[in-house]
Amino acid sequence: MLLVIQDRSFAGDNELSFISRDMGTIGFLGDRVLVNGQPDAAREVATRPYRLRILNGSNSRIYKLAWSDSRPVTVLGTGGGLLGAPHHYPFVTLAPGQRIDLWVDLSANEPGEELHLISDAYEAGVMANVMGGPDLSAGARIPLLALRVTQRVRTNERLPPRLAEDLQAPPVGRDTPVRRFNLIGAFAINGRQFEGTTVADDEIVHLGRTEIWEFVNDSMMPHPMHVHGLQFAVVDRRQVGGRRSWAGLAAGLVDAGLLDTVLVLPGERVRVALTFTDFEGLYLYHCHNMEHGDNGMMRYYRVRS
Repeated sequence: MLLVIQDRSFAGDNELSFISRDMGTIGFLGDRVLVNGQPDAAREVATRPYRLRILNGSNSRIYKLAWSDSRPVTVLGTGGGLLGAPHHYPFVTLAPGQRIDLWVDLSANEPGEELHLISDAYEAGVMANVMGGPDLSAGARIPLLALRVTQRVRTNERLPPRLAEDLQAPPVGRDTPVRRFNLIGAFAINGRQFEGTTVADDEIVHLGRTEIWEFVNDSMMPHPMHVHGLQFAVVDRRQVGGRRSWAGLAAGLVDAGLLDTVLVLPGERVRVALTFTDFEGLYLYHCHNMEHGDNGMMRYYRVRS
């Protein structure tokens, strides 16, 4: 089951309404949440397991994916493919641009019952007052998808203990160089904003080399950081200051497997390991909150042999 989640706003004769002045640099939040372009999404299902492949296609909204009956959320894979084994979470935090594969087993449900995929409520601090409207502000509880059990079937499908061979994470040792990226100020990375194809000396990497990139978020907003041209592994996540808000999302962060986008919450330092394989050239790295990127939180790095 493929699901693309996006929040949008509509006006007049259902034309799209993009942004208001107070959201211009914070991030757009719509007043309707659509699944595969449809409001109030629902699917008829049977008493069997399902695999849900979900993309957060929103500009800036972070979803706290949970089940309405509080069952654990079982993760099969991320943007880099299947995990080595299933992982279980109380909920899953999904930032813009991130993908997740979930398993849900409806074998114990009865025809006529419904299970709802929701974005559960969380505390977004002061940003909740300026992002979105009163009903769908940042951190609001949002119904996403109704699974309506309409058919009883017999099946022997079970969640396998192993899913795939472990994906090869970039090799990291004591001498692996660490490159630091400070996320602070007016939507800048290391004090710099987008300058076309301009690349600073500390944004040049070497083909075939493995590095650790360290993202440090000293701002009041979460930043989903996306690196083009490769996939990486999260090797460390820790709090480096008093977290100002958004702490209710931490237990659902999925750092397993290979990723190309990692959410860095306020007051966090996240380290990822990357190997620059295959090609020389220019590649983007940026915040996947679209308004943050549009306002300058995007840079090029150069791969050089």
